Amino acid sequence: MSRSARTVEQLVTAKSFEQAWEIQSQYAKRAFDAYVSQASKIGEMYVDLARHAYQPVEQAAAKKVGKVV
Repeated sequence: MSRSARTVEQLVTAKSFEQAWEIQSQYAKRAFDAYVSQASKIGEMYVDLARHAYQPVEQAAAKKVGKVV
């Protein structure tokens, strides 16, 4: 069962507005934490991509500097 479905199930059985608010708040926090985690992973992937894409340029520049010196 997904987190969303469990949350809806808990909300339906909540005994008070406060309990429903707490359930919804916990769900929102978990969703936000998951979003931040995924965004961090994507950011790391972009850094790795940029690093790998730049390697040929860096190597070519190192060869040119080596020839000048």
